Amino acid sequence: MSNEEQGHRWEPPAPSQLPEIRAELIDHYGGEPALVTMREALRAGRSNIVPEVPGLDASPDAVAAQILVRSERRRLADARLYYATADMTALALAAAQTPPHEPVSLSRPPSEAGLMLFAEPIGGYVEDVGAALASTMAARSGVDVKVTTPIVGVSWSVWTPDAVQLDRGTVEWLWNRQGEGVGRIPRTYRGLWVTFYSPRGLFSGLAPDTVIGTMRDGTVMTAGMVESGGREAGTPLLGWDNEILLAEGGALGPAQPDTTDLWTHVLYSAWQLIAVEGRSRWAEVEEIPRPRAGAKRDARQGITAPGTVRVVHVHSARRPPRQRVAEDAAASSGRREPQWSCRWPVSPHRRDHCMNPARHAEGDCQHEERLIPGYVKGPEDKPLRVRETVHLWDRQPDEQ
Repeated sequence: MSNEEQGHRWEPPAPSQLPEIRAELIDHYGGEPALVTMREALRAGRSNIVPEVPGLDASPDAVAAQILVRSERRRLADARLYYATADMTALALAAAQTPPHEPVSLSRPPSEAGLMLFAEPIGGYVEDVGAALASTMAARSGVDVKVTTPIVGVSWSVWTPDAVQLDRGTVEWLWNRQGEGVGRIPRTYRGLWVTFYSPRGLFSGLAPDTVIGTMRDGTVMTAGMVESGGREAGTPLLGWDNEILLAEGGALGPAQPDTTDLWTHVLYSAWQLIAVEGRSRWAEVEEIPRPRAGAKRDARQGITAPGTVRVVHVHSARRPPRQRVAEDAAASSGRREPQWSCRWPVSPHRRDHCMNPARHAEGDCQHEERLIPGYVKGPEDKPLRVRETVHLWDRQPDEQ
């Protein structure tokens, strides 16, 4: 078993804990550690969105870190809370096997701003620890260790380049796209800002004496030290990992594995599944209200969105058998997206649905992408019956 397949699983918290996780993140984004982490990410080129303020007497990465951290804090304060169960995560992954075809719509998310936690990873990526620490104080030469980081949370909001206002100077925004270089984001841009989160304190499960870096006092840092220490006191469960901008009207095309584009397909598919209503709906939403004491703490933190958690389940009429869920769980490492082949042997497929057929011929109609069931219904212990049409000739055809 390779290094990246080993290690601790992502064990999701209870849905009722999501408001506390949001509160932890907001506290974190108000402190110095968040700025340090963001500056390191910017220096390593991991941020896809880079703000700059010409004319300020400060280093560009310090200015950018300040703006990004403050922006994320404000967006989380405005976010409605969602929790996707393991079945719902697996269904979104199955649907995302084919990218969403519809142009990006600002009305597609279930709320203008949101934070969604997934009970299973929606993806992950393998990272070289030595390379990741190369630009930090923990760098150490000769380190050859690879670990897998799961993506388990996403925040989003509607965004334009004018979303951030400063007392001094105007914020200019730059793209930092992989393989495309750096470009300026036009002031007319309108879209969705999506941030991806990974768990903190979830390391690789390497041999305890594996050298991964250098401690602050110059001594050797090993995997065992990180594992035994776990998540440091005062740090949130989730950590910022990366982000992406989705332009209104843009396309979600094919994506490379283990990228923000692929994780976006899963998120967008989850939004589509949540949106379907009526007899063909895919999801059921259970609401867990925030206790009064917690709501008061939220208000003191400046949180404007309600602390109610919307737990998103697969609709009871479409849930897979428990045996199939158990088989998928057994095949999952808990550090990558789960195997969903048992739950949904055939993926759901997409259909362009006309919302006003009476006006379709004139072209005066609106279309919406719908996800259609792709798995086989019927009793689990019965064989699949495939019917064929048989044409029976019970008499000779009339002679001509």
